[in-house]
Amino acid sequence: MKNYHRKVRDIHLYAGLFISPFILVFSISAIILNHNFIQWQENWEEWTFSVDDVVDESVKFKLRSIAKTKIEYAKDILEQLNVKGEISNIFGDSIKLYIPVTKPGYRISIKADLLSGIAYIHSEKVSFWKKLIWLHKMPGPHNAIIRGNWTKTKFWSSLVDLSVICLLLTSVTGVILWYSFKGERYLGLIALFIGFISIVSLIVGLSV
Repeated sequence: MKNYHRKVRDIHLYAGLFISPFILVFSISAIILNHNFIQWQENWEEWTFSVDDVVDESVKFKLRSIAKTKIEYAKDILEQLNVKGEISNIFGDSIKLYIPVTKPGYRISIKADLLSGIAYIHSEKVSFWKKLIWLHKMPGPHNAIIRGNWTKTKFWSSLVDLSVICLLLTSVTGVILWYSFKGERYLGLIALFIGFISIVSLIVGLSV
């Protein structure tokens, strides 16, 4: 029995330690998003097409026959331009493509002229707080067809999934450890009851 409790305690301890940095990132960014401490809501059209007004550099590229879809065209162009990041969306036609790209610390707007084979690039730095917001929102539920097109975004997504699993483990092992200490059962029941009432009230309040 002691070995069982020790294993449960170790899982609770080390899973909790693993997720603590993730909880810190998501907690701080959630407060920023919820209370709008900084101006994080921006006009996506404005920065996507900002390259029409401001060009930092222009680079030649070639359209390869292996690319068939817009996302394949976009990824091929980014590879030739040596631009790395998550493709947020793709706008355009057979003449030009606008490719907004994001990554922690930067947002990049690219206009690819498919006729001349020249890509125009405009890059902007963002604040530390917006980096946290990027981590909070990515990869996110938007643009399901193309999201997670950057390797590092996929890696971040896997880390988030792992942190959620560890959070569940921490919760389950926490309940087991609480139940094992008879002297804490009463206070634990009160805490569980308050949490249960809070979530039920929230669900009912949002549904009416």
